[in-house]
Amino acid sequence: MFQRSILLILAGTVCMLLSCGKEKSSAPPITPPVGNAIYGDSVFYIQGSVSDYIIKPILATTVGTYTCTPQGLNIDEVTGEINVNKCETGLKYKVTFTPSGSGNIQSSYIIISGINYHDNIYNLSAGDSIAMPVYNANDQLALPNAGAGTTFDENGGCKNAGIEVDPNNGTINLAKSVRDQRIDTGATQEVKLLYKINDNSHQAVNGLDVKIYFYLTASDIPQYLLDLLNERKNTILGVGHRALPSLLQTTPKTLASLKVNVQRPARPRPPCIIVVSR
Repeated sequence: MFQRSILLILAGTVCMLLSCGKEKSSAPPITPPVGNAIYGDSVFYIQGSVSDYIIKPILATTVGTYTCTPQGLNIDEVTGEINVNKCETGLKYKVTFTPSGSGNIQSSYIIISGINYHDNIYNLSAGDSIAMPVYNANDQLALPNAGAGTTFDENGGCKNAGIEVDPNNGTINLAKSVRDQRIDTGATQEVKLLYKINDNSHQAVNGLDVKIYFYLTASDIPQYLLDLLNERKNTILGVGHRALPSLLQTTPKTLASLKVNVQRPARPRPPCIIVVSR
């Protein structure tokens, strides 16, 4: 009888120890992957195999209104569907979903893959003579496979217009462009820069309108272009902006004085590339 009691006590003790051990060794919680709240991904690439490439929201409810900034995103304001192949590429967009009735407003950032160039004033006398392409709205990203399936000015349109684009890396030689065209003041012809990038677009033909403005000095730049530079600082997302030359710091109108449509800000294309000789 005594031995039986001892066995029962030992069995109870073992059960208690096992129970405590299970509590201490419980599995850590699983962290779900972080994605785009509205579309499930953040970067989308044009596809040359189809005429329309449609992405749809992943929200549980799609009853509401979709808006975006800046302009250039081909989005259905009711369904939120985006036709990637018909968007301005190389830009970062903020998409906002406002549900009908009650519910939380949601916003997400997406990038339509491609290149862009800085909206800026390039000073040739300071050696600022090359415009570098910005890939996927991020200055820190290297252009993928430059010279290895990634090519620029596919049809020679820029070269024929006197805009010198490196076919391997997309850089624009501004000094040579101005020199070859013998421009004193004014602008080059606006042409479509056709290019292919060896990335998830599978080398689909992409395009960007390019136009270069040239003036002898910074003081010759017309006010409307200075206003445009200031406005673009608030409409282009994800890409830093260099400071204007000191001569222009007090010249542009203040942002408050600009007549900007808050609902539909100015289109971010073509890039505003301004060149001055001194």
